[in-house]
Amino acid sequence: MDEDFDFIDMELLNMNLAITRLSLASIHSAEGRLDAAIDEYSKVLEVDPELYLVYFNRGKLFWRKGDSQKAKEDFSRAINLEPTLAMTYVCRGDILFDQGEYDSAERDYIKALQLSPSNKAILSRINRLRNR
Repeated sequence: MDEDFDFIDMELLNMNLAITRLSLASIHSAEGRLDAAIDEYSKVLEVDPELYLVYFNRGKLFWRKGDSQKAKEDFSRAINLEPTLAMTYVCRGDILFDQGEYDSAERDYIKALQLSPSNKAILSRINRLRNR
């Protein structure tokens, strides 16, 4: 019985640490400390690697830092975990567009539009892509 209790205690401790790290990541990000925020998000993913929103948020930070490859990897991981979030496709599409991968960017924008049909920003991106 003590082993079960210890396991539950450890799980609660891990969950509390993850929540604290998410809060720290948000604070670091808001204050422009991108590396510190990325580090906190990475530590959260060590506890639970299935948190799509953490990949999405960390991807945005990598992108802000100019690391498009890591950003694209995080957005792709977020999409694999939660394929119904239109904004993740938009972000990855923007990176692909910037890298000249226009067919892939268009696929991401179209998928985003399917998920959010009335989103004018997505339509604008598709038009920009087709009129380049």
